[in-house]
Amino acid sequence: MRDAADPSRLIELRHLRYFLALADAHSFTIAAELLNVTQPTLSHQIKQLETAIGAILFERRSKDVELSQAGQLFRPYCERILKELELGALALSELEGLMRGTLRMAVSHSFSSSMLPNALSEFASRYPGVRVVARVIPRVEMERALVAGELDLAVAYVSDDSEHITAETLIEETLVLLVGPDHPWAGRTSAPMRALAEIPLVLLTPEFAARQFVDNQFTQARLSANIVLEMNAIEPILAIVRHSKFATVLSNGAISDTKGIHLIALEDPVPHRAVAILWRRHGHRSRAAERMAAMIRATYGVTTNDGSSS
Repeated sequence: MRDAADPSRLIELRHLRYFLALADAHSFTIAAELLNVTQPTLSHQIKQLETAIGAILFERRSKDVELSQAGQLFRPYCERILKELELGALALSELEGLMRGTLRMAVSHSFSSSMLPNALSEFASRYPGVRVVARVIPRVEMERALVAGELDLAVAYVSDDSEHITAETLIEETLVLLVGPDHPWAGRTSAPMRALAEIPLVLLTPEFAARQFVDNQFTQARLSANIVLEMNAIEPILAIVRHSKFATVLSNGAISDTKGIHLIALEDPVPHRAVAILWRRHGHRSRAAERMAAMIRATYGVTTNDGSSS
């Protein structure tokens, strides 16, 4: 009759590894060679394990060994323990990787002064070991860099998905007309899209997706825009609008400071588009990129499937 299990004898990881090696090899000699230990050492370790759990795990024969009924019952638990430890070590390794390295991302020009900087600063505060490189670049260059693996993620307006890029929608934004206090339309609250052809506009340069969207709206309405000035930065455009009788058209989320600016809603139709996180389709997403995406979702008030904030 076997002795009862002795709780004072601890089961160590090597016991489990030796047990599985012997179970696979069916031979003390072969298992000892694979483990790079002597046969007496292996035999002693198996004996310790059997004593600790209070059961015979192997049936010893003249030329080989086989798992006993207790050994067959014990084996899946042993495999599960070692697998869980392996997964735990992998998780810690990934977490360690999150604490240092470089996260490369890009944002559309419209987001450089919006809510997005809040997410960037929060990430930098939480994970100071990760160097975040965020570039403000046009959409075409953004897609090329994503496909080439030069970026981990990007935040931009949604255009048609390609076979290489997938978009995770965050929010919907509308285009608005912005005028200064001296503009003739400063007292208006809304205006039809077709009326924009009547006033001089200051717009972003054509390489920006925001400008391309405005151009498409004019094309669909069969209108010609009266563009008097083009610039490749939003803040200078707003400065001009504040102190002139020129107007501009931007997404409402791209405006961080409305002081001295009047916002006029555009109608008939209401021009709108989606803001999204862009990923390389089928590409690997690092833990740092996933964590940054979660903070961006939270900043924009996007909830997860379980209804909680990301």
